[in-house]
Amino acid sequence: MKIVFVIRAMVFLVAGLTLFLWPKKVFQFQQYVINRLPFKYNVEKERKYYPLIGIIFFIISIFLFVVSFSH
Repeated sequence: MKIVFVIRAMVFLVAGLTLFLWPKKVFQFQQYVINRLPFKYNVEKERKYYPLIGIIFFIISIFLFVVSFSH
């Protein structure tokens, strides 16, 4: 078992679950950060893809868990 893959899998798992379960909170945080930066960016167009990105991150984390336990 490689601990590096487990750590990466945990990061993707947390990111995926956060995007899937709390997309409104992620959107509010993203707006807060963008407003603090010196450039303008519209985050509204990405909001509908948060659950899809969360599912993709979750699948990546499962793959990394499988790889970590197979070595």
